[in-house]
Amino acid sequence: MNLNQELLLRTQHLSDTDVLRGMGYTTADEAALAHLQAVRMSPYLGLEKTYRDGRYGERGFLEALCRCAALDEADALAAIEGLTERLTEDQAAFRHWLFADTDYVRGPGTPIFAMAFTEHFRRLTFPLGFWRLPWEERLAAACQKSRDHMQESGGKLVTWGEIQRYHYCFAEKRSIVISTTGEVIGEREHFDPPRATFGLKGSDENLPDLFVKDDE
Repeated sequence: MNLNQELLLRTQHLSDTDVLRGMGYTTADEAALAHLQAVRMSPYLGLEKTYRDGRYGERGFLEALCRCAALDEADALAAIEGLTERLTEDQAAFRHWLFADTDYVRGPGTPIFAMAFTEHFRRLTFPLGFWRLPWEERLAAACQKSRDHMQESGGKLVTWGEIQRYHYCFAEKRSIVISTTGEVIGEREHFDPPRATFGLKGSDENLPDLFVKDDE
């Protein structure tokens, strides 16, 4: 049984408010309740998300949850270290993603900020640990994600136009080409579609990224 399962088992008889009280919170505010739920749903138990309140950060919150669940301290700390190492490895690995290709060519009068704020519609991410899955499972998931996206979008993206194909980007500048019906139809090397960005002067941060929720 892993740490995720152990925590769920040991706290399933408690309400969220009771758990937070056991962690030292005097009041169960909305942010703490939301973070507790996120931790329970996360394969990294919330270590991958920035969390700051008046009491804890990401790891401190998890350690307090382990104490509340009466886990052995040494075992809990060892499990958290293992999760941290796995997270670090996953964050360093190439992030697999799916590109909805519309053959778009920017025409005169199309504002760059409109392109930047809709860029995320054509760049679809997979979970951090996706790269660990066997190749066959990853490819099948990419094909299914293509079919799902095609159905949800109606085959057309704001700003970018009609989807012609998908690219499952599994390595730097390499992709598997997938049809709009979710079938593998080829492979591409040197595939590196330009990314529309828009930021404040003097900043390297892409402003639209602040408003886009990651799939992870």
